[in-house]
Amino acid sequence: MRACRDGGAAIEQALRQLDREFFATLHSRAQRTLRNADAARDLVQETFIKVWRRCATFHGDSELLPWIEAILRHGLLDTLRRGGREVPFEEDAAVNLQIGERVAELSEGTIATPDDEARRDEAAECFQRCWARFEAEAPRHAAVISWIAADGLSHDDIAELLDRSPGATREFISQCRKRARVYLAEWYALAFGKEPA
Repeated sequence: MRACRDGGAAIEQALRQLDREFFATLHSRAQRTLRNADAARDLVQETFIKVWRRCATFHGDSELLPWIEAILRHGLLDTLRRGGREVPFEEDAAVNLQIGERVAELSEGTIATPDDEARRDEAAECFQRCWARFEAEAPRHAAVISWIAADGLSHDDIAELLDRSPGATREFISQCRKRARVYLAEWYALAFGKEPA
């Protein structure tokens, strides 16, 4: 905030400090959504530029990281709207599997995983295939499910991110869940022996 007021050389120092303290966290979040390390890095850098341009609007009555994350989420949403999602890379397999486990947990409650390793591997591969298709064909809907399942965002967080009213957000989240059930039906049937609820 001092750099925002003082300008000059303080700007560069402030941006370097932001980069040191927050880059890893922001890059990880962006990469989970964009599935591309370079695109995520570019978006984080754009986020830091927006932070600088908007620093006068930060009143200091809340923590800095959530404010910066909100700017990043808006950038992610704009990127998704422009169709900027990139092709997944191999390291995303573990993240997608975690999303799958969290989706199942949120949808079904606590369910024991199959003891049979072969079946678990087959279910994991099936989830990867279903999730990749979901992300490719309905990226905004997949991103919202990911925000709920992987990031733990609340309906209020998502309403703010999407710039929608609470009622419109509930309706959109409901649409996202319905789409997810369609795309993940094969995985639900394989992993749990039934269609998603």
